[in-house]
Amino acid sequence: MPRAEADARETNAAYWAQRVHLGEMSVEEEAQLDAWTGEDARNLGAFTRAMAANAYLDRAVALGVPYPVADRPVAAEADSSDWDQMEASTTGLTRRAWIGAGIGALAATAVAALGLKSLFGSERIAAPIGNVQRAALRDGSAVTLNSRAEIAVALQEKLRHVALLSGEANFDVAKDADRPFIVDAGPVQIRVVGTSFIVRLVDPDSVQVTVREGIVEVRRGDSSPARLLAGDQLSFAGARIAQEKLSMADIDRIGLWQRGEMDLTGMTLGDAAREFARYSDTPIIISDPDVARLKVAGVYSTSDPAGFARAAALAQNLTLTPSADAITLSR
Repeated sequence: MPRAEADARETNAAYWAQRVHLGEMSVEEEAQLDAWTGEDARNLGAFTRAMAANAYLDRAVALGVPYPVADRPVAAEADSSDWDQMEASTTGLTRRAWIGAGIGALAATAVAALGLKSLFGSERIAAPIGNVQRAALRDGSAVTLNSRAEIAVALQEKLRHVALLSGEANFDVAKDADRPFIVDAGPVQIRVVGTSFIVRLVDPDSVQVTVREGIVEVRRGDSSPARLLAGDQLSFAGARIAQEKLSMADIDRIGLWQRGEMDLTGMTLGDAAREFARYSDTPIIISDPDVARLKVAGVYSTSDPAGFARAAALAQNLTLTPSADAITLSR
């Protein structure tokens, strides 16, 4: 493989991993990343390594050791001096070199500097209102948090544990048969080895688990665990339990929030207003119960409650009354 092509791949992997880590991805960039990782399996492998290395690199920066990040993707045919100049640092190390050593020597350095207990200790990750937060965990897993969601992570030598404290999260779990991955959400516990699934904590007694791929075990209290396969959705609401099989299209719609969108088709106007309240401090107020029961349809941006309210007003012949701190829909 030409040196320029290999180095361009690692440079691009570092660039995309940092964009994902910082939560700065636009919809257009997400499409570019999907295309890049899909065109060559080696691209996907480089990206996975870069995501795993990021956690250690962040700790190195905390210790005062700088590392460079490419400010744009580079072409495979770029001259080697192009990416060398773009990534040159005061220490003479490139980001590619950090990634190459990140899982080995750099991990050992982090352990020596911070202590094993600190490295495997717990940490909290939260998504601010109106934003989606993506984070790479130290075990190579990745988590995407919806607006207002928060998790507490404790990665131990024999167990990986995450508590979903609020909101909704998508987990892409790295396989490790010796360290099960457990998620606690309200009264429910989910146990996996390696898979992809979405958990939504609606309130302290209501939880919804949707499996995108792989197998998960879900348990509530001392009950026997339920085994879920790809496409299964299990919902807990108080004493009620409901399980259904979803199509891949349904699962894709459930995960639209990761792209900043949500599908409101089939919801009532009142339910849609509550969904938007997860993403904005500007509430949609509907005082008339008959108006709240009206049905809506369509895919909308999670960051545009005013745009949704305008569309609903036009579709249902309603009056839209905006104010400085709310949007009111009425007859």
